Amino acid sequence: MLPKPSDCASKMTSITDKITQNWLDRLWSNLFDGHEAGLLSPSQIRREHRDRVAVRQVEMAAIFDAERDINHIHQGLKCIDSFGNLLNTPKIDTFYTHSIIENSGIETLSDVVTESSASMLKTAAREVGIRDLERALNLRKIILLAETEIYNAADRVVSQSTVSIEWMLCWKSAAQDVFNPEIQLILARMLIHEIAEPGSYAMSGIHVLTLLNADDLEMLAILSKYSLGRFIFNATSGYFDSELHINLLENMDDLGLISGYGMDISNKNIPSCREDYYEYTLHCGNKAMRVVHDDAEMRLVLPVFKVSRAGRQLMTLHSSVPDLAYLYEIAAHIKEQGFSVSLGDWDGVENNGVFIEKMAL
Repeated sequence: MLPKPSDCASKMTSITDKITQNWLDRLWSNLFDGHEAGLLSPSQIRREHRDRVAVRQVEMAAIFDAERDINHIHQGLKCIDSFGNLLNTPKIDTFYTHSIIENSGIETLSDVVTESSASMLKTAAREVGIRDLERALNLRKIILLAETEIYNAADRVVSQSTVSIEWMLCWKSAAQDVFNPEIQLILARMLIHEIAEPGSYAMSGIHVLTLLNADDLEMLAILSKYSLGRFIFNATSGYFDSELHINLLENMDDLGLISGYGMDISNKNIPSCREDYYEYTLHCGNKAMRVVHDDAEMRLVLPVFKVSRAGRQLMTLHSSVPDLAYLYEIAAHIKEQGFSVSLGDWDGVENNGVFIEKMAL
């Protein structure tokens, strides 16, 4: 007897929820290792049947309130006493001094030296404490972003392996000092994918990400639309002739995300993946081009820029929608070599997915 459609939908929902819950629990265990986080854990929210969205809204509001208080401390409007209590700082015009004190000259600086030394140490200790608090709050904002990204992500297998301690320390050290919302989001995505499959991202990728400014980040997002995995088609004699693309390629080369710009053209020779005839599939985001020829001994030759490991990993964290005009130019170059090309959708990751043909080019 076949199951009812509603039973199948219910089972699928149950499987999806289980994957999400497992992913969230892995996130929390890797980040906090059982220590108090100041945030309700996903398991506690489930156990107490709380409204997750409402809980996170309250927690995020509390983080914003704490950040506002820290900003007031920097402005001198508030201070923290020796017991850790937050106090309003008295206005300077509420203090009055005796006229004798106001008019007396200072004959020696010995008291200033003594008091300044103690004051400097006390101030420095306070500043370190406040800075650590800022980092801790910033880290929790990114963690809440990561949780949201898990709920928005497609289903996938979540490994039970633990992320390496060195990688987590590197990620935390970088994340706590990043205040750019776009980079925070990329760090959140990097974290959840590393937790799902430890070893997906190298620590060098984290380091490179912290070096990017807003303009670099925008250029990286554009470059991700051209990525064919380990290389990018060198379209400098055609599609890449604008000032935008020239600046893009030059900057990405300077950052070490690609190589070969400004040098002699490097060609990539691509053999067939079959023995009876030529076939090879080029993946670009959620699209792909299947290249075929009757002769299995043919070699597809493409001028390319190599993409570094860090470059490949960072590009996977951006949009999977490629530039179709760019793909058409690649197809034209391929057809000039006698190959047939078809364009379609790609459901999966590099070397592991399904090609759904849409049209011949």
